Amino acid sequence: MAANFRKSGSTDIQMSRTVSVIAWIACIAGIILILFDLGNLSDRNIYLMVGIGCFVAGIFIFLTGKAFVIARKKEDQENGRS
Repeated sequence: MAANFRKSGSTDIQMSRTVSVIAWIACIAGIILILFDLGNLSDRNIYLMVGIGCFVAGIFIFLTGKAFVIARKKEDQENGRS
């Protein structure tokens, strides 16, 4: 039912851009946190641990967003909405 309300072109592009921006923000925040206290490489360094988490989360967000866009395009092609 939700597919009936979806506009194929601009919504996918807007969603892809929004998810990409969120992913880049998470990656950049992670890199900044990692570099903030790089001298202390241990598991007790909270900046390092949170930075690695943000960086990995940013990559995961980016890949998930791209996978959703590809899946929606494939669904549109199968339904003949091209």
